[in-house]
Amino acid sequence: MDPAVMVRSFTLTPTSLSLCISKEVPEVECTEAIAVDRNLRNLTVGNDNRVIQYDLSDTVRIVQTTVDVVGSFRRNDARIRTKIASKYGLRRRNRIQHVLHNVTKRIVALAFEGKQGIVLENIEGIRRLYRKGNGQNKKYRGRMNGWSFWEAQRQIEYKARWVGLPVVRLSRRETRGSSLSCPRCGERLQSDKKLRRKLWCGECRMVMDRDVVAAINLARRGRVRFARSRPPIVREAQGGAAEAVKGNPTPTVILRADALKSSQDARSRATEDLTEPSDTFF
Repeated sequence: MDPAVMVRSFTLTPTSLSLCISKEVPEVECTEAIAVDRNLRNLTVGNDNRVIQYDLSDTVRIVQTTVDVVGSFRRNDARIRTKIASKYGLRRRNRIQHVLHNVTKRIVALAFEGKQGIVLENIEGIRRLYRKGNGQNKKYRGRMNGWSFWEAQRQIEYKARWVGLPVVRLSRRETRGSSLSCPRCGERLQSDKKLRRKLWCGECRMVMDRDVVAAINLARRGRVRFARSRPPIVREAQGGAAEAVKGNPTPTVILRADALKSSQDARSRATEDLTEPSDTFF
């Protein structure tokens, strides 16, 4: 066991033993920032230099499968139905946590390797958009309300703290319009139902991925927050102050990766790394 790790408390139940541990971790001096844009079917991570999309479509499938199984119960005894539904609900939670664990672990490792601070957006209260009476059908509302966006944030934050990476949560004011502003020219992007999650910039004459745009804009705004939180570095030769964090827009490399699956097929490939297809530019 790491000598720096201290056991603070423990919790004993009839079926488990949980230990609460802590350790002193020096904060990493970050030179850049990456943002995490949370979506129902993916986590998009990156900045001006590179963007990676981690596939989370398995979590949607797990939720839908559980809903279908629980909905097929025909027992008259409500106590039996509740007990079985609780078992399937626990199984769903564990499977989703496993998928998110694999993805968030890679995100934090990527940030730690590049000495990059992590930027998150504040989407608290987003479930209010998917209440009954808001004009959406029942299936869509159920799918969006089964979105584990908070669990992804929780895992990223505690794993980042464990290795000493700073995490910044942007306010709603700071994130307003992050997925609708062109990262190249700043013009408002236009949406089209036929393009689905693609947006069109009339100034740049380009089609851009909505999630990629959000990740780049969030990273830029988070970089400003990191710069404000650090004391200026004095240049002896010029007597001026240098920026704590620098970064200029460059062609963004977009990569896509699949989260490790918890099925039997995934276990046979547990030693393989995430698939990263060929690089794509805006």
